[in-house]
Amino acid sequence: MDKEKTILVVDDSKANLTLAKQALDEHYQVSLVPSGSTALRFLEKRIPDLILLDINMPEMDGLETLRRIRETEEGKDIPVIFLTSRTDPETEVECLRLGASDFIGKPFVPEVMRSRIARTLELEEYRRLAENRAKRFENIASKDPLTGLWNRSYLTQKIEEVLGRGSTAAYMIVDVDHFKSVNDKLGHIKGDQVLIRLAHMMMENFPEDIVARLGGDEFVIFIENPPEYVEMCERISKFQRVVNEDLDETTNGIASLSIGVALAPQDGDSMDTLYDKADRALYEVKKESRNSFRFYDSTLPSKQAKLDRPDAIEMNIRVLMQQLKEPGTIRGAFWQDYEPFLAIFRFIERMLARSEASFCVMLATLLTKDGDMPGEDSLETGMDVLFSAIQDTLRKGDVFTKFSSAQYVIMLPSAKAEIGGKIAAERLEEYFSALNKDPDLVLKTDLTMMDMVERA
Repeated sequence: MDKEKTILVVDDSKANLTLAKQALDEHYQVSLVPSGSTALRFLEKRIPDLILLDINMPEMDGLETLRRIRETEEGKDIPVIFLTSRTDPETEVECLRLGASDFIGKPFVPEVMRSRIARTLELEEYRRLAENRAKRFENIASKDPLTGLWNRSYLTQKIEEVLGRGSTAAYMIVDVDHFKSVNDKLGHIKGDQVLIRLAHMMMENFPEDIVARLGGDEFVIFIENPPEYVEMCERISKFQRVVNEDLDETTNGIASLSIGVALAPQDGDSMDTLYDKADRALYEVKKESRNSFRFYDSTLPSKQAKLDRPDAIEMNIRVLMQQLKEPGTIRGAFWQDYEPFLAIFRFIERMLARSEASFCVMLATLLTKDGDMPGEDSLETGMDVLFSAIQDTLRKGDVFTKFSSAQYVIMLPSAKAEIGGKIAAERLEEYFSALNKDPDLVLKTDLTMMDMVERA
């Protein structure tokens, strides 16, 4: 027997302590204490591999001692064998309920004692191995296989725990700009290397925070109790600068980093709402030239605040028009968040109502070939492909927004007849089919004319 194993014997009888030591000393390191209270003090300093505990002791009996031991963090998993001359069923049931591993009757036989201790220690070793194996499997199930970061499931669980405690938090979506070009021009192996390198840099720069990969080139950094706004901006800027230097070198200047940030509780109190707000902020970064970061609008001064400056009085119409125009190169259909989309929809409805004209509304839905909702991973990639297809095939006067996790709704003001809507739908379906790499994913389009829509 391995003499490294330690046994604590608790008994108020000096004779029993002496006999136990004689029986065990050749095989184990044995410590002796005369009472339950002494045993509790012993456990504050040392944790044995097993406890032999007498039931019948004055002041604090063995049952109460075991209750106290199980209440402590260090004592909750120590195997305990009772030493007892009581063999009634009630006592045995209570001992087992408290977590006793076995019983040794008094007066004990040394061979029997050693045999039962050896069996209990062996079972405990198996239990620990099984527990460690389960933890490893749990860890694997919670990790992204490519980068080793936490996955979406683990991230969601931890975010709900943090927000459930009422903590403040920052939710950062980190996205690689032009990642498709990295794969196309440098190859998918290089693309994977970029993602792995980015994952390591995120863990290096945010070692105390939750870093996860949602899928593709989209990552999340979740910070509980983040610093104040200015310090937070400095931290993000420093991280982005370091990563962009690395991306510039490893991707030959193709890729950069864009980040959208939402704060809890002001921007949301769940994983879904924080993701939505951070994603909106990220979209603005992408729209305005990429390679930057932005907080969700509610945390920033309104753009209109510029007009409140004293020098804004000198603004002329030319400067005003420059402020109002959409930044960047105008291409394809115009994306809007759902609420602005509704405002545009109602405005166009009012304008066309004056001339008794109508326009077409299209609902674009992703489904499997069997007509079911696609899986999460398939849906995420498919919605990205559909977004590009809408923007590239429809006209600049058309407006679209996300309607559900698998749908976009599109206004086609230029399609004043139903035939125009059908042509647009066919063009979109053909282009989506050409871009889509998932053989099980299909696009379904539904059309209606605005004069058929029930008006309030």
